[in-house]
Amino acid sequence: MDRFQELIAEASRCLDCKHKPCVVACPAGNDIPGLMKALKKGDFSGAKALWDKTSNLPELCGALCQQEVMCEGACTLNKVKKPVKIGEVERGLALLFWGEAERPVKTIDHTHLVIGMGPAGLANAIAMAQMGYLVDAVDANPRIGGAIWNLVPPFRFDANDLSSIEVKLAKLGVRVKYNFLVGRDAALADLIDQYDSVFIAHGLDVPQLVPGFAGPDVFYAIDLLNRVRHSPVDLDRLVGKRVVIVGLGSVACDTARTIARLGRDVQIVYRRTLSEAPASPKEIAETLAEGIRIDVLLNPKTFNNGILGCERTELVKDDQAPRGRIVSVPGSNVEIACDTVIFAIGQASSDAVFAGTEIVLRPDRSPYATNDPNVFVGGDRVIKEKRIVDAMVSGIEVARLIWEECRCDLR
Repeated sequence: MDRFQELIAEASRCLDCKHKPCVVACPAGNDIPGLMKALKKGDFSGAKALWDKTSNLPELCGALCQQEVMCEGACTLNKVKKPVKIGEVERGLALLFWGEAERPVKTIDHTHLVIGMGPAGLANAIAMAQMGYLVDAVDANPRIGGAIWNLVPPFRFDANDLSSIEVKLAKLGVRVKYNFLVGRDAALADLIDQYDSVFIAHGLDVPQLVPGFAGPDVFYAIDLLNRVRHSPVDLDRLVGKRVVIVGLGSVACDTARTIARLGRDVQIVYRRTLSEAPASPKEIAETLAEGIRIDVLLNPKTFNNGILGCERTELVKDDQAPRGRIVSVPGSNVEIACDTVIFAIGQASSDAVFAGTEIVLRPDRSPYATNDPNVFVGGDRVIKEKRIVDAMVSGIEVARLIWEECRCDLR
């Protein structure tokens, strides 16, 4: 069965439910039943056109979205059999139309700058260029993708999918400057003066530091995963034989699986239960399948002389904490012998990009607005759910805001 027939066969399983639970569960609001209906007819171009209305990064969402807790998790077929493989269909469609994009015949007399080419920045640049705006972009990395390029290990993401997006950007006339750091290579204030609008999507670029933990055997996951992409031999030299990962999000699972593949004994500790973990059930299952232990309700407190001292925790009901409040269990000290401790408890966004300006967020205007009507902020810095699809949506929504607020003449 060729790729076309595989897509048609999977799409044909869709029940076209009246209440469309998959659409409700999709943060982008993709018309999934409409897509499947077009594919059933063999109308691949029509399917792509429908998808393009709400989602412009199928290469990323198809490969990395947590479909099992969103669209596929809501699929009615879960009641009787396996759900429609929506993620595989999306990725298959992206491969069929690899690198395909068309620049508008007429352009808009309005220059736009995107700072940061992760999912939010990419989505915004593509959406703006497709509407006819003149788009430039800068990124501190040598390639697009942001955290996807830097942090997602090769066994979970094919970098060839980034090539497809790079080709799209070139066809749309988006000019990208790589290895360009705002604040070092140009001041934000100067860039704002040069463009009619600016979208800042620099992401979460620094780890959340843990007081009391320091030393040559303590690391933060985002620093180590970056080494995997660029210098795997260096990573092998840095970590010891027994490694403990603290946290249970996607980054924690990726870090644990990466280090386990170096032949290390890897254990994850997490202060909540599996059901509260930011990582999806699929990610957790894949982590366990590689022989990695996960200990829950355990909170690290000290690390000295190769011993990670932890306390047992429990969750108590609290109206102010929907996920439950974490409390320590008295006298429940647990010691874990290990050589390396790696924290993967989240990232934060530095304010370095805003240096020399008085730019501040204005959530009273919109989630993406600032006190400068021509400067917008999107991506992980402002969205609640730190997922690729939500970042993409923020970039597209900002493009629509600019279209509505800054209408210009067509050239």
